[in-house]
Amino acid sequence: MNGLLAAASAFFILHLFPSTPLRRRSVAIAGEGAYTAIFSILSLATLWWAVTEFNAAVPGEKLWSMPAWWIWIAAILILFAYILIVGGLATPNPSSPGAEKVLEKGDAAGGIFAITRHPVMWGIAIWAFAHLLSQGTWRGVFFFGALAATALIGSWLQQRRKRATVPGWADFEAKTSFVPFAAMADGRAHLSFARLGWWRVAIGVALWAAAFHFHSWFAGVPTIR
Repeated sequence: MNGLLAAASAFFILHLFPSTPLRRRSVAIAGEGAYTAIFSILSLATLWWAVTEFNAAVPGEKLWSMPAWWIWIAAILILFAYILIVGGLATPNPSSPGAEKVLEKGDAAGGIFAITRHPVMWGIAIWAFAHLLSQGTWRGVFFFGALAATALIGSWLQQRRKRATVPGWADFEAKTSFVPFAAMADGRAHLSFARLGWWRVAIGVALWAAAFHFHSWFAGVPTIR
């Protein structure tokens, strides 16, 4: 379990790096392309390390048990997570590296971003949190907790850098929200299913159904238990 904690911590700490002044210095030395490549390799390496340690760790005693109906709540949460992830990846995303020019169009706040300005990160966090609660073990807390914390804290800190370096980001923030549905609740955003794209929702639903159907095959346990 110590190996899992070390791997999860390394993954989390690595993803705080872009929000520190060290990122700017690294880019100045290596260049944007080299920095992005090295960071991507390190991200994949620490994620692989964490997955390996998670699979090798003994689950141990349950810290809590969820009621039988939780499986249905978890299924809905994970479905929502898949839709957020697919929507965020399949839509020009101002948060993605090198995609800031999307903001020049002036209509980047619609579609999936009416729900949250960080759909991919929130999708990962919701997916991880649902699995964390379902696991109910220290193994689950370390692994899925690190993924959720990295997604939410990393994207929250990213905003500070974007405000200072990306023209148009402040306007994008004003029309969207960090917390899902908050901008819609106070009238700053309106969800258009035409801009969201039914095909994006359909892909999210299809991936969700496939994950549930094949979960025993690739995870070794039924559904998300």
